[in-house]
Amino acid sequence: MTKSLSQILVRKPVRTLALSFLITILIGTILLELPWATTHGISFIDALFTATSATCVTGLIIGDTGFDFTLLGQIVILFLIQLGALGIMTGAAFIFLFLKRGMGMRAEAGLKIILEEEYISQVRSTIKFIVKSTFFLEAIGAILLFFWWRGSFLNINQLAFSSIFHSISAFCNAGFSLFGNSLANFRGDVFINVLFSFLIISGGIGFLALRDIHKKIISFFKKEKAKFTLYSKIVLISTFFLILFGALLFYFFEQENLTFLSEKEMILTSLFQSITARTAGFNTVNIGEFSSPTLLLLIFLMFIGGAPGSAAGGIKIISLALIFLSTISFFIRKEEITIFGHTLPKIQFRNVFIIASIYLLFCLVISFLMLYIEKGEFEKILFETFSAVGTVGLSTGITPHLSNFGKILITISMFVGRILPLSLALIGSREILKAKILFPEEKISLG
Repeated sequence: MTKSLSQILVRKPVRTLALSFLITILIGTILLELPWATTHGISFIDALFTATSATCVTGLIIGDTGFDFTLLGQIVILFLIQLGALGIMTGAAFIFLFLKRGMGMRAEAGLKIILEEEYISQVRSTIKFIVKSTFFLEAIGAILLFFWWRGSFLNINQLAFSSIFHSISAFCNAGFSLFGNSLANFRGDVFINVLFSFLIISGGIGFLALRDIHKKIISFFKKEKAKFTLYSKIVLISTFFLILFGALLFYFFEQENLTFLSEKEMILTSLFQSITARTAGFNTVNIGEFSSPTLLLLIFLMFIGGAPGSAAGGIKIISLALIFLSTISFFIRKEEITIFGHTLPKIQFRNVFIIASIYLLFCLVISFLMLYIEKGEFEKILFETFSAVGTVGLSTGITPHLSNFGKILITISMFVGRILPLSLALIGSREILKAKILFPEEKISLG
């Protein structure tokens, strides 16, 4: 029976992925509805919304996490965040633990795509690295926050829990905070901005890039040579470019709008919001105060998201890089698409455009429905939708005021946004069977 169950789970990775998230969300909803989880009770829809936001590491909230939930409720949210983040990175790894014998080509293809490995024999070592690196970086973040925040808390237990909570939330790109205004009280604190940015980026670049960085550090001390893989080069360079691109445009758009910020705070805010907009959801200023061009910029960054195999959402930064390379090749009339001396398979470009198209179409459909139901400001509802689908968690402040139908739509958006990109990647990874009968080709006009 165990073998049959393992084969079903492994051979149906998309179904298993969705089912595992659904079960976790439902358990979290039930726990958050219990009297001891909240300070003044919570409705089923609000509990479902919060559990989905935590499990899908989004960060959109109905109320105040630090005030509306008790310590036990906050622990439930933290557990859902950690499980959701590790689940998206190692969902197939848990399935692998059920495995006793061979799994078949379909199961192998699913596991290799989810964990980005070439051979199934590498899965166990990959699981160990993901778990160890996750807990190590979260522990470092919690320790540093504990000592930095010592003078801000009267109770050492609150200090310890708050440090752990925010470190996990940052690394998992969840965006949940126990402070009512997120990190607005620390927008001028260089240490906090740098530490949170480090944790967010570490959780957003994916375990493959983290593993390459780890190998590079080890080789430096051993005086050995270690090279970054093509994947890591693309992810790290693209991440750096998007952070710089986002920060410069944010500063340009908001320098005459956020006049209450000092020059130091403006620079830190520009960098921090550029970093957190793609993946996390923390904010150091009120998003509702941003100008329209800035909101559109953040929508673009939320749509892109982080790297494959990370806790971040979006179409993934690799997809953006491939779309960019494909566009450049089209204009220079180059048939093969190459980068860093490597030619990329054409089928990957087809899959990327399909993923981006379906993802964008889903965002637009939800936006249409939200605009019809909520009757609110266009840009704020559009921003909320892309934030939910991108599992980012930034909001202009309309989340608590959504109707029940609006909350349900956003809940669905967070769930679909978490599993859609990986599910499409899994489907696209399957071997394409060549038709036995080939029909004649005919070109059609494209404009």
